[in-house]
Amino acid sequence: MTAADSISATRLTPRRAATLLVAVTLAVFATTLSAGFVYDARMQILTDPFLHDPRNWLPVLTFGVLRMDVLDFNRPVHLASLMLDAAVWGKAPFGYHLTSVLLHAANVVLAWQVVRRLAPGLGATAGIAAALFFAVHPVVTEAVCEPTFREDLLATFFTLVGLALALGRPADGRGDGWRAAACIASCLLAVGSKESGITAPAAIAACRLLVRGGERGWFWPAVIGGGTLVVAAFLAARFLLEPTPSRIFEGRPQYPGGSLASALLLEPRILAFYVQLVLLPVNLCADYGLYSIGHLPLPAAVAVLLAVAVAAAVAVRADRRMGLVVVLVVVPLLPVSNLIPIYKAAADRYLYLPIAGLAVGIALLLDGPWLARRAAVRDRLLGGLVVATILLAVGCMERQRVWAGSLALWDDTCRKNPAAATAALGLAEALLDAGRLAESEAAARRGIELSGGGHGEAWATLALVLAAQDRQAEAFTAVDKAVHVDARLADPDARVNALALERDYADALKRLLQRRAESP
Repeated sequence: MTAADSISATRLTPRRAATLLVAVTLAVFATTLSAGFVYDARMQILTDPFLHDPRNWLPVLTFGVLRMDVLDFNRPVHLASLMLDAAVWGKAPFGYHLTSVLLHAANVVLAWQVVRRLAPGLGATAGIAAALFFAVHPVVTEAVCEPTFREDLLATFFTLVGLALALGRPADGRGDGWRAAACIASCLLAVGSKESGITAPAAIAACRLLVRGGERGWFWPAVIGGGTLVVAAFLAARFLLEPTPSRIFEGRPQYPGGSLASALLLEPRILAFYVQLVLLPVNLCADYGLYSIGHLPLPAAVAVLLAVAVAAAVAVRADRRMGLVVVLVVVPLLPVSNLIPIYKAAADRYLYLPIAGLAVGIALLLDGPWLARRAAVRDRLLGGLVVATILLAVGCMERQRVWAGSLALWDDTCRKNPAAATAALGLAEALLDAGRLAESEAAARRGIELSGGGHGEAWATLALVLAAQDRQAEAFTAVDKAVHVDARLADPDARVNALALERDYADALKRLLQRRAESP
């Protein structure tokens, strides 16, 4: 322990350190509290009545929602969290953002607690700096700033709770019964939040194997076996009870590139891209695509991944605790690795739990045997971590401005991924709402071009923009094209019920369709 750590240790009790972590996290994410709803939150919170109906509490709490045709039917813990916000805040965004920011702060404290239990001799400054790396990394903003992406926060929360409880088991075994039950419950709640919750039992098993290998008794087998069993049972129910056909999930997810073979060739590039986002979090985007990984050819991506794998193997060989870090980083990525089709091939929010695991790894690096007699090197590394964390915090606050409103989000996304038809359509709708009609028309036409003219909603948006400019004949031609491309748009109310259109948009489209029907 260096002199700086000795001083900080005397001043920072665990309670004060936790308070500091929470305070910094809240300060960095303060601007998010005044943000509006964007992306999926507009549909799930403002349009879908499910969250606001008290009658839905019973199926959510009993996991009966797994057989219901609703958004996030497979994530009942996530739904319960949003329903609680809906009961308290209605449709006001402040409360939803407050819950997410507080949950993120709790995760930061939990990551720090895991570090304390894995490395009790690590100085206070190093542990706090590692936790703050997780707190302010720009990649976490997507999960924190969009309330309907809170599933990643919740899966991380329950994973870290289970891990902290397992690591906190006293030598004399006091309280093993309730601690084991809480660990198993954490595993169930983690996977009930999101599929990445499979990390919870895997992390506890790694903890037993690599950190607490000398401990005996029933506790570890019971927790690992029980946690694995409840996770497997939940996943079985999730797939066996899935409602089909679905009025909401009309299109099934596709492999990136169109086939499993193409996905397997793309996935190394996606993973290498994730490495880049962690090390250099620039050009973050709400809608990644092939354009986003165009600078990473397959050989270069494979070389990056091999380098990371070698570094991980060296770290684990030198310090067995690093094996737990590998689990925390790798296992959450398995459900989103495109081995089975998912709706988003890549997203920042997929990295939320891995970033927490990486923060634990940074702390263990500073506590590792390679620095035991190299205090000067350790101090320089710690200083570099502090500087990097400050820079990351600046980037994090800047990124939050993008998530503050739909116009900012889609404008940024179009600039980061100009090949995304979804982003162009989102920008067109945001510009239409803002009354910037000429720009909205250009964005709508760009969306039509990028989608090859085969996206009915793009034509409908163009029709609404033209109608707002009193260009009635052109608007009628565009709305006819929209219905021709997608006949379902002839009934906007049904599209609202299918959560494909927002209510205001659907009402405007209904009025235009009515005028078109009345025209000669």
